Amino acid sequence: MEVINFSRANCKNCYKCIRACPVKAIRMKDDQAEIVDERCITCGTCLTICPQNAKTVKSDVQRVKHLLKNDNDMAVSLAPSFAGIFSFQHYSQIVSALKKLGFSAVYQTSVGARLIAKDYLKHYNNRSKPNLITTACPAINYLIQKYYPELIECLVPVVSPMEAHGRYLKNIKGHKEVAFIGPCLAKKVEIHDEGNYGIDAVLTFEELMAWWEEEGIDPILESVNEVENGFCDDANFYPIPGGSYKTIEPFIQDKWREFIEVSGKENCIMMLDEIKKGEFHRTWIEMNACEGGCINGPAVGSINRGPFKRIKCVKIFARNNSSCAEPMMVEQTDIQLDFKKSYNPMPLEIKKPSEEEIKRILETTGKYRPEHELNCGVCGYNSCREKAEAVYNGMAEIHMCMPYMRNRAESLSNLIIESTPNAIIAVNMDMNVQVFNNGAEKMFKISSTDIIHKPLSLLFDDDDFKYVSKTKQNIINKKVYLPMYELITQQDIYYEKEHSLIIGIITDITAQQQIQERSIKLRKETVETAQQVIEKQMRVAQEIASVLGETTAETKVLLNKIQRLLIDEIPGE
Repeated sequence: MEVINFSRANCKNCYKCIRACPVKAIRMKDDQAEIVDERCITCGTCLTICPQNAKTVKSDVQRVKHLLKNDNDMAVSLAPSFAGIFSFQHYSQIVSALKKLGFSAVYQTSVGARLIAKDYLKHYNNRSKPNLITTACPAINYLIQKYYPELIECLVPVVSPMEAHGRYLKNIKGHKEVAFIGPCLAKKVEIHDEGNYGIDAVLTFEELMAWWEEEGIDPILESVNEVENGFCDDANFYPIPGGSYKTIEPFIQDKWREFIEVSGKENCIMMLDEIKKGEFHRTWIEMNACEGGCINGPAVGSINRGPFKRIKCVKIFARNNSSCAEPMMVEQTDIQLDFKKSYNPMPLEIKKPSEEEIKRILETTGKYRPEHELNCGVCGYNSCREKAEAVYNGMAEIHMCMPYMRNRAESLSNLIIESTPNAIIAVNMDMNVQVFNNGAEKMFKISSTDIIHKPLSLLFDDDDFKYVSKTKQNIINKKVYLPMYELITQQDIYYEKEHSLIIGIITDITAQQQIQERSIKLRKETVETAQQVIEKQMRVAQEIASVLGETTAETKVLLNKIQRLLIDEIPGE
């Protein structure tokens, strides 16, 4: 069941989520990170460290609102880590703020820890199982079920305190629905485990705070109700390392097992590897996926308290018997509930590539020999070979190798720079040459080794470069004549802020300029010749016009005479 994933279009290919994921359950596809549900243990680490905050989390808030609207009997099972997350003077303020949202009653999940204590104690005394691992943390349960199925027998076959509490609230207290509120994302998956029915919805502390803000509710402003007692018991230590053992320790008569507390995913994985090797026997192992326990869960929201202050607050609340009229001790002998649970293996089918296939994948990123395998981890994987296996299984893309892509980009850039006929010269702020390409060598007839780190003024007047360095204003398409080289050039000079360089791209336009000048000269000569022809033609035209004018006048006189003679001879005219 998919509970968490990444938003589309926000991924920046930093691969931070892959590096952080303890089981490498994140696939890169089309440069977008996505969580592969069957591989995920729902620890939430990837979402908490994503620099783009590109997370999507399945929320039960709307469902809870709907249930509250249609049924007023929904109780809350509140995780004991609330004492380290929320600011309050008295437990009743938290209860009041939750009831304002519509919940009928508020209980602490710590009761669930006490409910399963007897079952835990029974398995503690089972000498047929040398090593036992607590099952309060669903992320650790999924880790073992998916990646260490051979250690399934080590899991204590008992439901979590959350599920036990939900069953208690429904079957004993008579509530119709129960919502769990805590810091864990994996709980959103756990409620859908086969056989679980105690919890109907899971809200995170982050979701709760957003809901309170939406409704204009601030717990610290709620009035104190001294009648509302907090649950004071060793079970309230559950959210900090060693809490589960503290709950059953007073009832252990023969402490024949060694107690080991492990928190943090990487530490838990190392511990599981050592158990596989047979390093431990007769141990009771409490495992928490979150470093420092549940108080460092991935869904606590934005709070000002650091992790150690949270632990301190939880301890103070757990020890503060003054808030209780009398300690609430749940006697399991009065409760007929079944808290057994079977944890079944969920092994993954991960294809193992052959050595030839790994070699082929490595070669596509320029790794032909072992010394080419930098194992830098930038791609998110611990080694180049591990990344090659991820590519083979469709979890990674070839181009995720940053050193390869950088070398490739630099090679292409160098190829372009060295292939262009233009001179490319880069100088530092002191006007000393830093880059001098092949085009520059040919244009100025000097080797790069003879000019690198030397003043540009040894080649030509560097006033334009100094101008750009001083004003940070680029010069574009400026025509510059270099008499000592008999060159006419077009220069583009840029200020490169990031590396504090002045970069000049100099194009030899001497030939074009000569052609242009010849063309101008030819046009000028053509214009002069045309003008001479026009003037000559005008003179001839004027001479012809003069002669034609005299002849025409004489002809007009003669014709007029003839006309008059003819008219005189016609009667009546």
